[in-house]
Amino acid sequence: MKDKQSLRDFQTQLAGKLKAAQAATGPSSKLGFITGGRHWLVSLEQIEEVVTVPELIAVPWAQPWFSGVASVRGALFGCTDLGAFLQLAEALPPGESHLLLAHSRFGVNAALRIERTLGLRPVDNLTREATRDAAIPWSVGQWRGQDDQIWTELDVEKLVTSPAFLEAGL
Repeated sequence: MKDKQSLRDFQTQLAGKLKAAQAATGPSSKLGFITGGRHWLVSLEQIEEVVTVPELIAVPWAQPWFSGVASVRGALFGCTDLGAFLQLAEALPPGESHLLLAHSRFGVNAALRIERTLGLRPVDNLTREATRDAAIPWSVGQWRGQDDQIWTELDVEKLVTSPAFLEAGL
């Protein structure tokens, strides 16, 4: 029971930080996360929420990167393993991971399954790289951290509305 309370606290704290970051007038922040062994950033305006993966219902005749369907507060979301979709890693095994829920204004109930979140990353601590990763058409660009870590920024809207993403059937 204590674990469930800790999970609720984590989700509440993260939601509060996301809302506070969106309302802040100072330097913008992006949500950092890891998937496929790489570091990623996503604009806070492109995601609705971050949740721990609930029970996933498998879907027959689906692509290997399509993890299944999940109910989040009564709404059904198609869950895509982002690392597997981008062909960076095998699909995540069942267990602890997170879902980035795409913003509802995109008109798609899509969730991106990621390995873990890394919290908010202030953009003023990052240096924009001159090039973007051409192998990932949904990337906005790349950033370099003070520790030389490369971060790829993901355009969630472009990703979840692309034909390749929407065609989850075999």
